[in-house]
Amino acid sequence: MPQHEQGQVLAGVRVLDLSRWVAGEFATKLLADFGADVVKVEKPGEGSLTRAWGPFPDDRPDPERSALFLHLNTNKRSVALDLHDEADRAVLLGLVRSADAVVESFRPGHLERLGLGPEVLREANPRLVVTRISAFGQTGPYRDREATGLVLQAAGGPMNATGQADREPLRKPGLLEHYTVGRSAGQATLAAVHRARRTGRGATIDVSGQEVLLAGADRRASYLLSAAYSGMTAPRGARSPHRHGATFTGPFRAADGFVMVYVTNQAFWNRFVDLVAADDPAFRERFRDRQTVKDQDREDFLAYVAGWFAARPKVEAMELAEAARIPVTAFLSVSEVLAHPHFRERGLFVEADHPAAGRLEYVGAPWRMDRGFALRSTAPLLDQHGAEVRVEAEASRLGPRGPHTSTTADDLPLAGVRVIDLTVVWSGPGATALLGDLGAEVIRVEGNDRLSRQVSSKVTKESIAATGYHGGTYPDKDPGARPYDRSAVFNWHARNKLSACMNLDTAEGHAALLELVKVSDVLVENNSNGVLEKLGIDHERLLELNPRLVVARMPPLGMAGPISDYLGYGPNFNSLVGIAAMDGYEGEEPDSAGENYHMDEAAPAGLVFAVLAALWDREATGRGGLIEFPQAENVIAEIGEYVLDHQVNGRDPAVLGNADPHVEQAVLPVGGDDRWVAVSLRDDRDRKALAGVVGEPTLDALRAWCADREAVAVVEALQDVGVPVGEVMSEPRLLEDPHLVERGWFRERHHPAIGTHLYPGHPWRTDDFELRHGRPVPGFGEDNEHVYLNVLGYDRATYDDLVERGLVTDHQIA
Repeated sequence: MPQHEQGQVLAGVRVLDLSRWVAGEFATKLLADFGADVVKVEKPGEGSLTRAWGPFPDDRPDPERSALFLHLNTNKRSVALDLHDEADRAVLLGLVRSADAVVESFRPGHLERLGLGPEVLREANPRLVVTRISAFGQTGPYRDREATGLVLQAAGGPMNATGQADREPLRKPGLLEHYTVGRSAGQATLAAVHRARRTGRGATIDVSGQEVLLAGADRRASYLLSAAYSGMTAPRGARSPHRHGATFTGPFRAADGFVMVYVTNQAFWNRFVDLVAADDPAFRERFRDRQTVKDQDREDFLAYVAGWFAARPKVEAMELAEAARIPVTAFLSVSEVLAHPHFRERGLFVEADHPAAGRLEYVGAPWRMDRGFALRSTAPLLDQHGAEVRVEAEASRLGPRGPHTSTTADDLPLAGVRVIDLTVVWSGPGATALLGDLGAEVIRVEGNDRLSRQVSSKVTKESIAATGYHGGTYPDKDPGARPYDRSAVFNWHARNKLSACMNLDTAEGHAALLELVKVSDVLVENNSNGVLEKLGIDHERLLELNPRLVVARMPPLGMAGPISDYLGYGPNFNSLVGIAAMDGYEGEEPDSAGENYHMDEAAPAGLVFAVLAALWDREATGRGGLIEFPQAENVIAEIGEYVLDHQVNGRDPAVLGNADPHVEQAVLPVGGDDRWVAVSLRDDRDRKALAGVVGEPTLDALRAWCADREAVAVVEALQDVGVPVGEVMSEPRLLEDPHLVERGWFRERHHPAIGTHLYPGHPWRTDDFELRHGRPVPGFGEDNEHVYLNVLGYDRATYDDLVERGLVTDHQIA
């Protein structure tokens, strides 16, 4: 193993990367960038598919200069092996004997046909983790279906609810879906390796791209639970430009581009009115303290605000708004992200030489931690390390490596780990949900005087009657007596957690938290930058109390830097990292897209990977430490190919909508109300197959053929001849989908305050241990007695006094 890895957190971990596309390569990139020895096994003379994808300098194909390959394969070694050749298969098996994990993304069954299925690999090394990435999983009716990124988004992502109400559903830009799948696969791999270190037992991981997206924090999981609660179909267009109800959000055109406005409460609204009408007292008098405006008032307000933004450059408008503490951010292009003083000052981009591509700046650390990210080497040339890897394989044939540690009966990767959950909204709670899935005891600390669950105790059935889809987030569209326990917006990520009431702005709540810190392993928070400091519980103090604690902080733009204190939500920060500028319908401006919440989708699995790495390191060092997890920089890791492309070609990515530069594809209407299919034609083989079904090899012919046919019939006809196609799935359709039913993805669970419903499942699975899916939701304060009496060791009299004084309650007051 290369000695230069020894200073990093995952030093000593060995991974074989058999994948050929983005998801697998991103999973192994995360492992490699944090110190693992990753050997990329490539097809002789051809290499990975990402070598052929580009972008290329001057758009001239060159397998050693593909921006996508260069970005995804830093810190890896390359060996060319023909897995159809017996001698090369023997080399692979030699490498397997000394490996911790194998990551592959072949079609289901391909490794078995080569004689290299998981049973064979794990017989050679019983501690091996085999991570298998596919579109629909290794089992089920759709196992062998053809898929592209567009089809995957249609089947799993929030595509049905994205875009304009009177137009076709809209995909996310770039290759974001593949990065989301890859991050989840990386987290699953590290979790299983973590378990193998403790137990001596390996695992075979099944990562279904569809299920990863269905479990995602970008609306889909909460929409699925809403459908289970009330039958709701999330409407497309509800998050379109200038949504105006309880919130005022969306993109506006500035003098030189666009800004994203996200005004979600009365305080933001009044600040916003004061800012745009600083010299217009009549306008301020008309609109201040209103927030929700309708009819002509709304039209007048929109016109006034649009004029204010149109008169100013986007960055100036952002700076004025943020100085007034209003969430308004500029749409930055990739080139603007690369040049931005905030990211430059934080050292996000790292310069390095490549023998074919030359000197370029690469996207650096997605998060910061001791012994964390390092760019040790750029992407390898094809078979660059073939000779040395083959020598290592021969040496490994003497037998597998010895056990990492003594074995234990605890079967889940994080059994025995206690997590303090101080998170809000989606990205942080989504991360702690994943930690609970892995066996950690997650204690959610909640104040009864705050909307810790995003829902007020004052919500009534009458108050939500006019709110459209928000009413559908409650069971039977009824908030009930405890609305904060019944909202799908919160409950989708509440599984496996305990709830304890602690008001951190009181001396008693503050003291209880500090006692909890002393007996915990991990603390996760994603509040605005500086909130912990204001509460007197900064990470330095927490680590003084418990040096073994891992403190994971998730400030959107980092803990330091010129704009680190900017306010915003997911769509705001999407605009600052280059994603929003490439989003929208093909050939149109990016304001045609409305909003997406991709940052919330990207953060949970990344944060869990970071926590697993820190706990792995703690086994060696005995120390915990700080994880600074800037959510924006975690997302910038998903546009690294565009960062490189700008440097070599001087361009920014175009707004492509549902189109693709390599694949002919579209989203087409089919029979029924608002029913659609997504179809891709990758090559002449697909076009020939299409012609055999519809008579001509064109999407126009397919559009006419689809018009009066049901989606299921269209999908079956085209999948039968190998054409990638999938229905754009609504939430009610997914609840009854035969593939998900056969795979048992939804879990039926009961809670007294909510009833019995289907809940979204996990993003990945394994037959070697069962991820936890116990109690679906903790009622507010439901676990107060357990936490205060059993975990903290308070005596009964002290606890009863806190209850008597209303400092600890089993209900939310706010």
